[in-house]
Amino acid sequence: MQHTKCYKKDYPRPQFVRNNWMNLNGTWDFAFDDEDVGMEKKYYKNFPTSQTILVPFSYQTAKSGIHDETQHFIVWYAKKQHFEKLKKNERYLLHFEGVDYKTILFVNGKYVGEHEGGYCRFSFDITSHLDKNNDVFIVLRVEDDDSCLKARGKQTWLDHPFGCWYTPTTGIWKTVWAEKVNYTHLERVKVTPIEDTYHFFFEYDIANFKKGYSLRTTLSIHGHMVGQQTMLLTRNHHTFSMDATNDMEGFKIHWWSSNWPHLYDIEYELLDENQCVIDHVSSYAGFRIFKTDGSLLMLNLNPVYLKMVLEQGYFRNSGLTYENEEQMIHEIELIRQLGFNGIRVHQKIEDERFYYYCDIMGMMVFLEMPSAYEFKDATIENVSKEWMEAIKQNYNHPSIIGWVPINESWGVNRLTSNANEASFTEALYHLTKSYDKMRPVIANDGWEHTCSDIISFHNYEQNPEELEKFYQNILGVLNKENRTNYSNLRRPFVGNHSYKGQPILIDEFMGIGFENKEDKGWGYGDKVVNQEQFIRRIHDLSKVVQNIPEVNGFCITQITDVYQEINGLYDFDRQEKAPIEEMKKAIEGK
Repeated sequence: MQHTKCYKKDYPRPQFVRNNWMNLNGTWDFAFDDEDVGMEKKYYKNFPTSQTILVPFSYQTAKSGIHDETQHFIVWYAKKQHFEKLKKNERYLLHFEGVDYKTILFVNGKYVGEHEGGYCRFSFDITSHLDKNNDVFIVLRVEDDDSCLKARGKQTWLDHPFGCWYTPTTGIWKTVWAEKVNYTHLERVKVTPIEDTYHFFFEYDIANFKKGYSLRTTLSIHGHMVGQQTMLLTRNHHTFSMDATNDMEGFKIHWWSSNWPHLYDIEYELLDENQCVIDHVSSYAGFRIFKTDGSLLMLNLNPVYLKMVLEQGYFRNSGLTYENEEQMIHEIELIRQLGFNGIRVHQKIEDERFYYYCDIMGMMVFLEMPSAYEFKDATIENVSKEWMEAIKQNYNHPSIIGWVPINESWGVNRLTSNANEASFTEALYHLTKSYDKMRPVIANDGWEHTCSDIISFHNYEQNPEELEKFYQNILGVLNKENRTNYSNLRRPFVGNHSYKGQPILIDEFMGIGFENKEDKGWGYGDKVVNQEQFIRRIHDLSKVVQNIPEVNGFCITQITDVYQEINGLYDFDRQEKAPIEEMKKAIEGK
């Protein structure tokens, strides 16, 4: 594994790296506010003497130091911090990688701003709130609830876990950090590889644009410069393209793929009217084209067969939060050891460093929106807003090969009879495609498809003969032929939508329950009781799916057990349930 040139350990935004930053994780003061008196009592000025919490772990987790799994819908955080003195035209930005759900920020007793949404980064300029000594008193009021009109993912809305829903995550659960920037600075860069020209297309957003400033972009790979271009800025939004071909590679282009995850290094330098560098951002990009071509999935120039595994990203002691980068690497290595080339991150928007490690380790990823579970007008607004935040934040990662805004009709439960809900799935599809014309989109993964670039099936049949029988005429199923053995599953299409020759995936199946005396729980079908039965069922189910000629890949449920779900290939503590080589051969159908 080789890091990119811009890599900084623990830096939370690995595709947009600056040197002047401060990690604010660690011990914070913390208080529950069950009576909702914090605003009235001005906790933002006089924080109550209460308890401490280890950020970025939610209070429900053991790692936080609190480990209280009961519901507390309002919580407060506070931290005193000294910042370095600012030079002329410098600003401090305060970043939150993920806080669930509604956050109100105060600095030195003054209101700064607020944000709704639990999974994506948000930021505030806090410069005007610093005191004369550059000391800051950061206070957050975070409000969560049991509403199903917002993206919940796998967080239970009851007062207890049930089925495949787990203990909620409230408050800070990703890194909190600050960085120092110039008043005029680079705010965002969107990087798109263009297949027919072998160019990267850059779209820039400049914060607080000034006339006379220019922007220099340098592209290199393996220490060799590929191209450099400087352009005079005339407004705060700019675009241009740069040729990525070079003479170091026999085919003139360094492709990113699962076997050879080549990455181009990028430097962005913002220059003032005197040609002095006032903002320097380091980044990287992968030249990767993942698309559908008729009934095939194509990675770069070749058909590709996806061998994916479902990843929920929960941990016994830390919930949704990875404890460190080493744990991220270990998780991906566990997946790679079993021969998988892809991950379907299920009902979670990951820490961006996880996608970074998928980038450098060549692991393809489907990014899926955490679900709401009830359809109202507020659902449309909440989910659409946060979904676009997720796409915008993670667009540049080459490892992300597809978008999944809805899973299994969750949040659109009456999709077959309610035209509004069907329209919502179609709207999310087209909204996603308007921002990203490259990647395939599965509007509703698993069944009841409306608009979709890939047709996916979820099927947890545990009898290999029945599974084979169901899929022996898969095109007949897709074409809505009457099939007596289809009674257990949802229909493949809704309304006037029909199969148009798209690639097909079986992207949830297996989910074998393995009897565990210490950790009672559930899996699909009858549980196996020993390694021999476990390996045999993995093999038999995998072989059925891989023998379907129309299918372009699969996704096995799941990489690990998660709380009451004991249907993983590893247990919740990442211990293998059978020898890895035997599991790998069984997954390959050997």
